[in-house]
Amino acid sequence: MRRCYLLLIVLVLACCGQPLQISTPSQAQVRPTRLPSDTALPNVTANSVPSAAPLVQATPGLDATPVATAAIEPTIGMEATPAIPITATLSPAVVVVPLTQAPETNEQRWRAQQQNRKVNDPPQIYIARNPATLWWYDPLTSQSVPIGTISGEFPVQAEFTLRGAQQAALEVPYRINNDFGLTAISAAVQERMKAVGYSQSVEAYVLRTDDIQPK
Repeated sequence: MRRCYLLLIVLVLACCGQPLQISTPSQAQVRPTRLPSDTALPNVTANSVPSAAPLVQATPGLDATPVATAAIEPTIGMEATPAIPITATLSPAVVVVPLTQAPETNEQRWRAQQQNRKVNDPPQIYIARNPATLWWYDPLTSQSVPIGTISGEFPVQAEFTLRGAQQAALEVPYRINNDFGLTAISAAVQERMKAVGYSQSVEAYVLRTDDIQPK
């Protein structure tokens, strides 16, 4: 009896000394069984595990990656299309020709010195109670040159305001070396008159004062 009890203890200890082996299915058992192509698949119920989504295969020729399009060069044997020249239409240039102002005549230069000119037609007679200086405007030098002095009666063919002095003046026609007792005026003055084309007569003037009144 004691021997049987000891033998049982030895067997128990021997079993405890070895690692436990868990039976696992072999790879041959795990390998799924291929069904024939004509075998119908069973219906998937609501409790069944959803199968993996099918892989999307890229269709040849529809690559989503953008590809830079290179310029198409004509190959050998292809006739290149000739470039069409672009002809720019240019409008004719507008040439502005400035108007050339005609030079003023001596008379126009003299008239330019007269403001508010009033013509007396026929000429009006004035009387100088005291000697008054008779002036002539030289259009070449733009200077007023004294001819001499006059007194008594003299004709006035126009009335105006002298631009430079802003003084009232009377225009008096004068025949060179003939009128108002002025028969021997300065030779220098005569030369200046001839230089601008006056050899017979000129338009002279006197500045109007209280001593000069109409007749």
